[in-house]
Amino acid sequence: MKGVKLSLLICISLYASLSASAQKPRETMTQKQAAAVEQEVRQFFEGYAEDLRQQRRDAIADRYDRRGAYMMGNGQKRLSTFEELRSRYVDKWKGPKSFEWKDLSFEVLSPGVAVVVGRFEWQTTDGKMFKYSYTGVLTKREGQWRIRVEDESTAQ
Repeated sequence: MKGVKLSLLICISLYASLSASAQKPRETMTQKQAAAVEQEVRQFFEGYAEDLRQQRRDAIADRYDRRGAYMMGNGQKRLSTFEELRSRYVDKWKGPKSFEWKDLSFEVLSPGVAVVVGRFEWQTTDGKMFKYSYTGVLTKREGQWRIRVEDESTAQ
C-alpha cells in the first residue's frame, strides 16, 4: 500500500510538472519591442487618416477586424460584423472635407494588442466642423493591425 501511494504521489507530481511546463509563459516585451509595436500602430493611424481624407472606402473597411468590431459612442454599443462594416463604408459612408487626429496616445498591451485614445476633428463637405473623442482597440491578426473596438463620441 505504501508503494502504491508513493507511485501515485510521483505520478501526480510528474503530471503537475509537465502541465506547468507545457503552459505558455506570459508574454513580456522589452521597451524596444513595445516601441516597435507602438510605431506600427502609429503608422496604422497615419494611414487611416489619409484613407479618410482621400475617401478610400475599401481601404477604410479593410482596417476592421474580420470577426467584426464593437462600435461605441454617445452611449451606444453594437457589435457589427465585418460585412456590415464593409457595406457601411463602401455603400453609405460620406467622407470628410478634412480630417485630423489630435493628441493620440498609444498603450501597447502586448505584441498583438494596443489601445489608442485621443481626439479628432472632422469637417463635413458643407464646412461644419465636429470634434470627437476617440478610443480604439486594435488586434494584430495574420500580420495586420485591425480595429476590434472603436468609440467615437462627439462633443457637440
